[in-house]
Amino acid sequence: MLPGKKAFDRIIWAFKNVLNASLAWLFYDLRSPNLETVPNALAAHSPTIKTIKPDVTPLRNALLPTFKSQQADDNDEESQRDDATELLEWLSLAMARSPRILSGDSLDPYLCRYRPAETSTPANLTLFQWHGFAPAAFVQKILLAATKASVGDEGWFALGGAAFSGEGYMILRDGGEVRTWKYSD
Repeated sequence: MLPGKKAFDRIIWAFKNVLNASLAWLFYDLRSPNLETVPNALAAHSPTIKTIKPDVTPLRNALLPTFKSQQADDNDEESQRDDATELLEWLSLAMARSPRILSGDSLDPYLCRYRPAETSTPANLTLFQWHGFAPAAFVQKILLAATKASVGDEGWFALGGAAFSGEGYMILRDGGEVRTWKYSD
Protein backbone atom coordinates (compact mmCIF):
# COMPACT_ATOMS: atom_id res chain seq x y z
CA MET A 1 0.00 0.00 0.00
CA LEU A 2 1.17 3.48 -0.75
CA PRO A 3 0.28 6.77 1.00
CA GLY A 4 -2.33 8.70 -0.94
CA LYS A 5 -3.89 5.60 -2.50
CA LYS A 6 -7.50 4.68 -1.77
CA ALA A 7 -6.73 1.48 0.23
CA PHE A 8 -4.13 3.28 2.34
CA ASP A 9 -6.58 6.08 3.16
CA ARG A 10 -9.17 3.49 4.20
CA ILE A 11 -6.69 1.91 6.61
CA ILE A 12 -5.87 5.31 8.12
CA TRP A 13 -9.61 6.06 8.51
CA ALA A 14 -10.17 2.64 10.16
CA PHE A 15 -7.34 3.24 12.64
CA LYS A 16 -8.75 6.63 13.60
CA ASN A 17 -12.46 5.75 13.76
CA VAL A 18 -12.90 2.02 14.36
CA LEU A 19 -9.69 0.44 15.59
CA ASN A 20 -9.14 2.85 18.47
CA ALA A 21 -9.07 0.26 21.29
CA SER A 22 -6.38 -2.24 22.21
CA LEU A 23 -6.48 -5.34 20.01
CA ALA A 24 -4.46 -8.51 19.50
CA TRP A 25 -3.26 -8.96 15.94
CA LEU A 26 -2.27 -12.08 14.07
CA PHE A 27 0.49 -11.72 11.50
CA TYR A 28 1.96 -14.38 9.28
CA ASP A 29 4.75 -13.74 6.82
CA LEU A 30 3.93 -15.90 3.81
CA ARG A 31 7.27 -15.17 2.17
CA SER A 32 9.52 -16.20 5.06
CA PRO A 33 10.01 -19.93 5.69
CA ASN A 34 11.79 -19.13 8.98
CA LEU A 35 9.14 -18.42 11.61
CA GLU A 36 11.66 -17.58 14.31
CA THR A 37 12.71 -14.29 12.74
CA VAL A 38 10.56 -11.26 13.44
CA PRO A 39 10.34 -8.47 10.87
CA ASN A 40 11.82 -5.21 12.18
CA ALA A 41 8.45 -3.44 12.03
CA LEU A 42 6.94 -5.96 14.48
CA ALA A 43 9.96 -6.49 16.74
CA ALA A 44 9.34 -3.19 18.57
CA HIS A 45 5.94 -4.50 19.78
CA SER A 46 7.31 -7.64 21.49
CA PRO A 47 5.34 -10.18 19.45
CA THR A 48 4.58 -13.66 20.74
CA ILE A 49 5.77 -16.24 18.25
CA LYS A 50 3.79 -19.49 18.15
CA THR A 51 4.95 -22.56 16.29
CA ILE A 52 2.21 -24.92 15.21
CA LYS A 53 2.95 -28.51 16.19
CA PRO A 54 0.62 -31.47 15.69
CA ASP A 55 -1.17 -33.30 18.47
CA VAL A 56 -0.75 -36.98 17.59
CA THR A 57 -3.41 -39.26 19.06
CA PRO A 58 -3.61 -43.00 18.43
CA LEU A 59 -7.16 -44.33 18.19
CA ARG A 60 -6.87 -48.03 19.06
CA ASN A 61 -9.62 -50.39 17.90
CA ALA A 62 -11.71 -47.72 16.20
CA LEU A 63 -14.76 -49.19 14.48
CA LEU A 64 -14.50 -48.18 10.82
CA PRO A 65 -17.69 -47.61 8.87
CA THR A 66 -18.14 -49.11 5.44
CA PHE A 67 -17.14 -46.59 2.80
CA LYS A 68 -19.99 -47.19 0.37
CA SER A 69 -19.32 -46.42 -3.25
CA GLN A 70 -21.25 -43.57 -4.77
CA GLN A 71 -21.10 -45.48 -8.07
CA ALA A 72 -23.38 -48.26 -6.83
CA ASP A 73 -26.35 -48.76 -9.16
CA ASP A 74 -28.81 -49.79 -6.46
CA ASN A 75 -28.32 -46.61 -4.38
CA ASP A 76 -30.77 -43.80 -5.04
CA GLU A 77 -29.95 -40.16 -4.31
CA GLU A 78 -31.62 -40.16 -0.88
CA SER A 79 -29.76 -43.30 0.18
CA GLN A 80 -26.45 -41.79 -0.95
CA ARG A 81 -27.21 -38.61 1.01
CA ASP A 82 -27.97 -40.68 4.13
CA ASP A 83 -24.75 -42.66 3.70
CA ALA A 84 -22.74 -39.45 3.26
CA THR A 85 -24.34 -37.90 6.37
CA GLU A 86 -23.60 -41.02 8.41
CA LEU A 87 -20.01 -41.02 7.17
CA LEU A 88 -19.57 -37.32 8.03
CA GLU A 89 -20.95 -38.01 11.52
CA TRP A 90 -18.38 -40.77 12.02
CA LEU A 91 -15.53 -38.59 10.72
CA SER A 92 -16.56 -35.74 13.04
CA LEU A 93 -16.63 -38.11 16.03
CA ALA A 94 -13.21 -39.51 15.08
CA MET A 95 -11.70 -36.02 14.81
CA ALA A 96 -13.22 -35.12 18.18
CA ARG A 97 -11.53 -38.23 19.70
CA SER A 98 -14.90 -39.54 20.78
CA PRO A 99 -14.91 -42.91 22.56
CA ARG A 100 -18.25 -43.67 20.79
CA ILE A 101 -16.35 -44.96 17.74
CA LEU A 102 -14.11 -47.32 19.71
CA SER A 103 -14.86 -51.01 20.10
CA GLY A 104 -15.85 -51.87 23.64
CA ASP A 105 -17.64 -48.55 24.19
CA SER A 106 -20.69 -49.21 26.34
CA LEU A 107 -22.43 -45.88 26.76
CA ASP A 108 -26.15 -45.97 27.50
CA PRO A 109 -28.08 -45.36 24.24
CA TYR A 110 -30.27 -42.90 26.15
CA LEU A 111 -27.26 -40.57 26.50
CA CYS A 112 -25.91 -40.90 22.96
CA ARG A 113 -27.82 -41.83 19.82
CA TYR A 114 -24.74 -42.78 17.79
CA ARG A 115 -24.10 -46.48 17.29
CA PRO A 116 -21.47 -47.93 14.96
CA ALA A 117 -22.84 -50.08 12.16
CA GLU A 118 -22.95 -53.84 12.67
CA THR A 119 -20.56 -54.25 9.73
CA SER A 120 -17.90 -51.97 11.28
CA THR A 121 -14.42 -53.42 11.43
CA PRO A 122 -11.89 -52.48 14.13
CA ALA A 123 -8.66 -50.78 13.07
CA ASN A 124 -5.90 -48.73 14.63
CA LEU A 125 -5.92 -45.13 13.44
CA THR A 126 -3.72 -42.12 14.06
CA LEU A 127 -5.20 -38.66 14.41
CA PHE A 128 -3.00 -35.64 13.64
CA GLN A 129 -4.40 -32.27 14.70
CA TRP A 130 -3.02 -28.77 14.33
CA HIS A 131 -4.64 -25.84 16.14
CA GLY A 132 -3.82 -22.37 14.90
CA PHE A 133 -3.39 -20.35 11.77
CA ALA A 134 -2.60 -22.63 8.83
CA PRO A 135 -1.80 -21.03 5.47
CA ALA A 136 -2.92 -22.69 2.26
CA ALA A 137 0.60 -23.90 1.40
CA PHE A 138 0.80 -25.76 4.73
CA VAL A 139 -2.59 -27.42 4.20
CA GLN A 140 -1.57 -28.37 0.67
CA LYS A 141 1.57 -30.11 2.01
CA ILE A 142 -0.54 -32.04 4.54
CA LEU A 143 -3.01 -33.06 1.82
CA LEU A 144 -0.21 -34.25 -0.48
CA ALA A 145 1.51 -36.18 2.34
CA ALA A 146 -1.77 -37.89 3.29
CA THR A 147 -2.45 -38.74 -0.36
CA LYS A 148 1.02 -40.27 -0.71
CA ALA A 149 0.67 -42.25 2.53
CA SER A 150 -2.73 -43.71 1.58
CA VAL A 151 -1.74 -45.32 -1.70
CA GLY A 152 -3.67 -48.39 -2.77
CA ASP A 153 -7.22 -49.65 -2.69
CA GLU A 154 -7.24 -50.16 1.09
CA GLY A 155 -5.69 -46.77 1.90
CA TRP A 156 -7.85 -43.84 2.91
CA PHE A 157 -7.56 -40.57 4.79
CA ALA A 158 -9.77 -37.74 5.97
CA LEU A 159 -8.77 -34.10 6.22
CA GLY A 160 -10.91 -31.62 8.10
CA GLY A 161 -10.52 -27.95 8.80
CA ALA A 162 -12.39 -24.98 10.19
CA ALA A 163 -12.09 -21.34 9.22
CA PHE A 164 -12.21 -18.32 11.52
CA SER A 165 -15.64 -17.53 10.08
CA GLY A 166 -17.04 -20.86 11.35
CA GLU A 167 -17.13 -22.68 8.02
CA GLY A 168 -15.90 -26.24 8.12
CA TYR A 169 -14.54 -28.53 5.45
CA MET A 170 -14.05 -32.26 5.31
CA ILE A 171 -12.31 -34.27 2.60
CA LEU A 172 -12.38 -38.06 2.51
CA ARG A 173 -10.25 -39.97 0.02
CA ASP A 174 -10.98 -43.68 -0.17
CA GLY A 175 -9.22 -45.59 -2.93
CA GLY A 176 -10.02 -43.76 -6.14
CA GLU A 177 -12.96 -41.77 -4.75
CA VAL A 178 -12.93 -38.39 -3.06
CA ARG A 179 -15.87 -36.97 -1.09
CA THR A 180 -16.01 -33.41 0.18
CA TRP A 181 -18.31 -31.65 2.62
CA LYS A 182 -18.68 -27.96 3.36
CA TYR A 183 -20.70 -26.90 6.38
CA SER A 184 -21.11 -23.86 8.62
CA ASP A 185 -22.18 -23.07 12.17
